[in-house]
Amino acid sequence: MVKIRFLLAAATATAGLAILAPATAQASTTSACNPALVAPQGSLIGNFWRSKGGQKSVYGCPTTKEFGFSDKKGSWQRFRNGKIVWSPNLGNGTLVRAYFTRDRVFLAWSGLGRDWDYFNVLWDKNGTGNRQVRVARQTPWSGAFSLPVDVYDPGPEGEEYASCSAHGGCTTTFSFSVEGCDRGTFKSDCSPWSIRTSVTREN
Repeated sequence: MVKIRFLLAAATATAGLAILAPATAQASTTSACNPALVAPQGSLIGNFWRSKGGQKSVYGCPTTKEFGFSDKKGSWQRFRNGKIVWSPNLGNGTLVRAYFTRDRVFLAWSGLGRDWDYFNVLWDKNGTGNRQVRVARQTPWSGAFSLPVDVYDPGPEGEEYASCSAHGGCTTTFSFSVEGCDRGTFKSDCSPWSIRTSVTREN
């Protein structure tokens, strides 16, 4: 009798697991990114995104397809938390990406075609001014830079400018470019600036 009860309990538990399994699989499928927006294998942007964890990465799921530029070689793709740009004018494998975390905006770059002593980053917030910052390299081909989202950047009237719609919604946009530089005797030798990379989020 004890053995029969044990077998019945085991069967009931197994049946319960069988009922739960489809629901778990469905939840996983529901949370996956839209496959129509995921860049295919062979795309530098898509391969990089997958190597960083895909939908679980700091970028999140893609919100657009990967698009080329009409006036230059290169491409870009937007994600839930940021943007990745292929900027081949600095090297065929150069990727420049920007993304938001809770209270900071990050810029990172890698894959430059040659090594550099340091980097310059050009940035603006909500289209006001261009600030240039010298950044130490992480490797000869890569680097990173970050700012607090609420960094003060005054507009033409001396007050910080925000981009707001007629309906009252406001956004914060950061734009970045990066260049690599070598120290020289009299002046630095620098690369062209990367393709401009911008990210926007609602306040």
